[in-house]
Amino acid sequence: MEKKINSGKKIAATKSMEFIDPKKIIGLGTGSTVNHLINKIHETFVLNGQLITAVSTSTETTDLASSLGINIIDLDQVDELNVVIDGADEVDPENNLIKGGGGALLMEKIVASCSKQFIIIVDSSKIVSNLGKFPLPVEVVQFGSERIKDSVERLLVSLGYQMPKVTFRRSETNKYVTDQHNYILDLHLNEILDAKALSLGLLQLVGVVEVGLFMDLASKIIIGDD
Repeated sequence: MEKKINSGKKIAATKSMEFIDPKKIIGLGTGSTVNHLINKIHETFVLNGQLITAVSTSTETTDLASSLGINIIDLDQVDELNVVIDGADEVDPENNLIKGGGGALLMEKIVASCSKQFIIIVDSSKIVSNLGKFPLPVEVVQFGSERIKDSVERLLVSLGYQMPKVTFRRSETNKYVTDQHNYILDLHLNEILDAKALSLGLLQLVGVVEVGLFMDLASKIIIGDD
């Protein structure tokens, strides 16, 4: 199964190369599927002497891309990105997404919002009929984070979720810290009842920075299957 998933990721990443204009700045998402894309960009363009300039959505992506000769610049140096290519943790039939499994949802959403085309590359296992099996990431500030967690739990109950489980994402020794020095709450909901209502409610809570629901953003979904 793992071999099939990895094959699907490579196929989706390879297909997305068709949408890259090497003369224009691109946006690179975060995660294992995007890592396949970065390697493909290196093989296709960099090794053939073509300079590729990109905006990155995480330290992880920046480190890999830079090591493979891709020129990474700051988002503030760019007026508009021609295309952003990123992965997703879940995709529903309306092209709504859960993202943030790699901990980069805030930067990913900012970069996606600056793009002319936001293309999602996934293997077929990420396609679902309803979002929510994958825990929904919510980025929160560190100050008062336990109180913020309480507020999130109360909101979920008010929206009809029965005994919702909310956990802090952990690193090996402590709470996981994002590139922007925030924490991540993972919401174990099993099924999201109303994605728009949930996202709006969470974003209105003081201390919530961003929510891993990406709605009305994806212009293309590329699904790789072996």
